[in-house]
Amino acid sequence: MHKRLCFALALASSPLCAQEPVDNDTPVPDTAPTSMTEDQKLNNCLLRSAQTANGKVTLQEMRGWCTNGEEQEKISAHEDALRARLALENTTQGNPFVITPHRRNYLLPYSYWSNRQWNDPSKNDSDLQPTEVKFQLSLKAPIKEKIVDDITLWMAFTGTFYWQAYNSELSAPFREANYEPELFITKPIDWQIGPLDSELLAVGFNHESNGQDIPVSRSWNRVFLNYIFKTNDYYWSFKPWYRIPESEKDDPLDTRGDDNPDIEKYMGNFELEVARPFGNHVVELMLRNNLRSENKGAARINYSFPLSKRFKGLVQVFTGYGDSLINYDDYENRYSFGILLTDSL
Repeated sequence: MHKRLCFALALASSPLCAQEPVDNDTPVPDTAPTSMTEDQKLNNCLLRSAQTANGKVTLQEMRGWCTNGEEQEKISAHEDALRARLALENTTQGNPFVITPHRRNYLLPYSYWSNRQWNDPSKNDSDLQPTEVKFQLSLKAPIKEKIVDDITLWMAFTGTFYWQAYNSELSAPFREANYEPELFITKPIDWQIGPLDSELLAVGFNHESNGQDIPVSRSWNRVFLNYIFKTNDYYWSFKPWYRIPESEKDDPLDTRGDDNPDIEKYMGNFELEVARPFGNHVVELMLRNNLRSENKGAARINYSFPLSKRFKGLVQVFTGYGDSLINYDDYENRYSFGILLTDSL
């Protein structure tokens, strides 16, 4: 047993392999002694992982457990940042006390937005304040793993909230909330297409709504494909979608029918994201476009940086259409600062 563990840990150059095997009755310590160096702590954790993990766990996954993904910083420019995240997700997705993050989770206490509009005939736009709080909660959980090979069926939910927290005259209302449940399958891939290193493929359905009634109701349903790939140190996500048609309304106040028949004109037919991790920082650019002669779309930049071992800071800049559903057809700029709870890479 000792020789097999030493062979599995050869890449880690474990000094523990030079020692005599320990007595089987001697418990393995849960934590490494504080006098150990960082490398010795890593090797100690790898040894404990090898003793307890099942036969399907790879050495890369065990290194992810023992470093919380931080070992990736020692690899040139996060060369396996996405694979490290997927490995770490895999270690917790069967835990009934853990819900896996889906998209970014963040709290932006300062969020300035231009072109302020309720888009509600019963409310006065002048009552709105330019500074509000924006936050997002995004979670996913596997419904069925290994449907075929390594294909997994997921359910997910993302909520994005716009809160007039500093507007005491209106009793600090939540101005808008967007809800997006999803159902999709994922498959990790390693296709090489020219300079593209393929990472992940996802196909699914999502519904997005603001949960309001007429005349401020906004919603749409889509099927989408998401192809994630790498070029050198850059991660790309190309996500085209098809909107499922809804019946037209005879009267705008009808409760049935399409609340926003022109939403594709402003929200476009695809979303392209490119992210560049460096150290523990990540810069991400998002682009949307309708690819029409009457060109409309949006752009967003996210920059995340470490604040502590657990939290990151987030700077977010948005320009274009569709920052929120209620304002999907209003061009606006938004500048936000806050705390990032979970990052994308």
